[in-house]
This record gives sequence, C-alpha cells and structure tokens, in this order.
Amino acid sequence: MSANKTFKYVQIGIYAALIIIAITYIRIPMPSAISNSFVHPGNALVILAVLLMGFKRGATAACMGLFLFDLMNGYLAVAHFTVLENLIVLLIVAVVYQFIFKKKDHWGHIVSLGILGALVKIIVIFIKFIIQQMLLGSAFPAAFAMAVTGMPASLFTGLITIILVPLLYFPMKRIFERYHVIGE
Repeated sequence: MSANKTFKYVQIGIYAALIIIAITYIRIPMPSAISNSFVHPGNALVILAVLLMGFKRGATAACMGLFLFDLMNGYLAVAHFTVLENLIVLLIVAVVYQFIFKKKDHWGHIVSLGILGALVKIIVIFIKFIIQQMLLGSAFPAAFAMAVTGMPASLFTGLITIILVPLLYFPMKRIFERYHVIGE
C-alpha cells in the first residue's frame, strides 16, 4: 500500500474521531417528546468533511464518525437513520458545491452550503419523525404534531451548522492543503 493511500485512510480515521469527540463533549441536551435530542457541532463537521476531502472520503469519514458515536453512546437502534439522513445531506451539498459552485470556495458559497446543509438536515429529520410516528400508528395530523416537538434540537443544531461551516472552513482548509488538494 502506498504512503499516499495510507495517509488517506489515516485522515479518514482521524476526522471520524474528531466528529465523535466533538459530539461527545460539545452537546446540550434538549427536551423532546419523541427523541433523545441534543444540540451539537457534528453536522457542521459532517458538511466540512465533504468540502475538505471530497465526497468519497468525506462521506466515509462522516458516516464512520456518526455511526461509531451512535454505537458507543447507546443509539445503535437509530444509527442507520443517522447515516442515511447524513448521506442525503452530503450528497446534496456535494452536488451543489461541484456542479453549481464549480468547487469555488468563495465566502458566499461556503455560507450558502452551510445554510443548505442545515436546511436539508432539518427537513430530512422532520420527515423521519413523521414517518416514525405514522409507523407507530399515529394518524398524519398527530404524527406531524409529534414531529414538531422533536424539532427544537434540530433547529438549534442547524443554526450552529450555519455558523460553524463558514467559520471553520477556511482555517481547516489551510491545514488540509498542507497534505492534499482540497476536495480530492
């Protein structure tokens, strides 16, 4: 195995660990009738993974970090949902970054990607909550109402994502540029 390939695997592992540590130690529990919710910086780091490492490595690092966090913290039953909803967010962010913004990391583009990622995540979680409640036997109006009670943490996490993505992108970009082409 070449040194470059080894470095890429190590980078994925270190970034996954960064996500685990950030969610583990920087979180604020929020009340919810349907989930064990908390506000955390993990979603911002997930979006930054794709912007800094490209879709393949970034999504691998993000999903690995989120899955391992869920595994180690008693959320294994919902880990597949976490991975799926974040893959949806990452795919949309990556497509917009690559095909609409042409991988140009102007300040406005990065801010827009933070907003886009947060909004997609909020929408996906809301839909997930509605589906979960309907699978438990609730009618749509009741499922919708219950889903609303689960949203405060997602809304605050979205706000944190919108702030952190542009705030962290440029300093992290300088670190990543030392070792490989950004988005490679």
